[in-house]
Amino acid sequence: MYSSKIQRLIADLKDSNLKDFYGGEELSRVQVDDFVSKVAGIYEKIRNAIEYKEDNLLRKSAIFRILQRKMMIKVSAENLPLSLIKELIRAGYLENNLIPQSRVAGVQEIIEKYLAVFNLSSYQRATKAGNQLFKWLLELAACEIEEFLMPPVADKSLVEFMYQLIRPKINIIDKSLSDQEKNLHVYLAVYRALVKSDDSMIDFLLLKYYSPGWRGAQTDQIIAVAKKIYNLKLRAEKQRKLYSSGKLFRLFKKYTFVFFVLRDIILEKPKQAAEIFSNPETLEYHIRERCQKNYHNAKIKLRRSIVRVTIYIFITKMLLALLLEIPYDRYIAQQVDYLPLVINALFPPLLILISGIFIRVPSKKNTESVVKLSKEIVYHNTVSGLNKSGVEVSVKRANVFNFIFNVLYLILFVFSFGVLIYILKRLSFSSFSIFIFLLFLSVVSFFAIKMRLKIKELLVLDKKENPLVFLINLFTLPFLRVGHWLSEKFSKINVFVFILDFIIEAPFKIFLEVIEDWIAFLKEKREEIYNKD
Repeated sequence: MYSSKIQRLIADLKDSNLKDFYGGEELSRVQVDDFVSKVAGIYEKIRNAIEYKEDNLLRKSAIFRILQRKMMIKVSAENLPLSLIKELIRAGYLENNLIPQSRVAGVQEIIEKYLAVFNLSSYQRATKAGNQLFKWLLELAACEIEEFLMPPVADKSLVEFMYQLIRPKINIIDKSLSDQEKNLHVYLAVYRALVKSDDSMIDFLLLKYYSPGWRGAQTDQIIAVAKKIYNLKLRAEKQRKLYSSGKLFRLFKKYTFVFFVLRDIILEKPKQAAEIFSNPETLEYHIRERCQKNYHNAKIKLRRSIVRVTIYIFITKMLLALLLEIPYDRYIAQQVDYLPLVINALFPPLLILISGIFIRVPSKKNTESVVKLSKEIVYHNTVSGLNKSGVEVSVKRANVFNFIFNVLYLILFVFSFGVLIYILKRLSFSSFSIFIFLLFLSVVSFFAIKMRLKIKELLVLDKKENPLVFLINLFTLPFLRVGHWLSEKFSKINVFVFILDFIIEAPFKIFLEVIEDWIAFLKEKREEIYNKD
């Protein structure tokens, strides 16, 4: 018989369907015009190609973007919530005719709550610290609005299930942490591994942890939070730094696919779930079937990622750089060498394409491991490899070793970049062309490894690395590190994103709203004619 924890998970996931969740509320729901939605959906796909983000973060990012834009053009607080929800529906982030009208007032309360926190704090928008705090609060507001409109019942249930199963088997070795802080670290690591959260989602989770009852906060609590909001922000950042690079996340990450498979089986057949889990042979059949479906879906998503990343690299990075490279060669170097131009133009998309071709979905051995681990979880309430293992939250080394390792790391950077620069010079690359090549190599290498990680998320086996692959990874590590840094910086200063958000998107979305109102007006006039007849 399956464990009581699985029984609870089945019961929780049965109630996770949003249509059932909203089914008991009033029939009046937020609705938009289908034609306008199609136009807005096309724009959103183009925009998401330019600003590459993980799929699970797109809706929250869209909410933040809309809030930021509407705050800048000073849309009235009364009109903002309904306008926000309609824009999310048009863009395809919310289902049309699903969200009840009663949720509009709830969104307004959330927005007013975060604005009140900022206004009651001692910071002003004109200052750098004030702008940072305001942006951070808008990010938290976006997290809460998404959670309010689309309650993550399934995610929350799965996180709680994994946490309850794993926590007793983890012994964190750190005397500076209290038992409560250790529990928090484990929960954050489980949450990050399963939900694939970004920093703002973790910060929102921590805000609710440090301020219980924040979702329904009254005036007194809002004032209390406002007085200490900047300290809460710093505290949340500190917590993220403590756990994000630790062993807990890496330890849990390799087990998440097993939990996803069990979740998907329940969600796919909620009424038959109890019967399926009661029979080990039936459960094994469904686990194997679910694994194959997930492998197939991963292939499709990989192809989609290749296209999206190629567009992203081309539009935001390569096109801009090529516009600089040709004028440089012609007017400064006074010599146009077409070989470097061709290589710089074709190499980034080819690298993405080749990287995608060589990525393989997991083998049958991986499925066997998923079956074994799933049965351990379901019937024995345990996970192999997590038997009271000691885990250090952070690796503490002597200063002398840190210095030696950093020097060796620097030598690796000099060697990797030095070898490549030497080869490019032999191919008649100018200094500027070399800079462009290394820039794209670093950025594209980072995105290629991110695509590979998507497939690696399906692996529960510990894959052994042969010496040749180890040396290749060692040589490319500096490029990946630079690519990660550049990706973060480019995301903050992406010129095309700024143009889209504030020069194109704002008037375009206003135009769509006017068109939708015009269509509604015409429908009203048509109904008047029909009613008269």
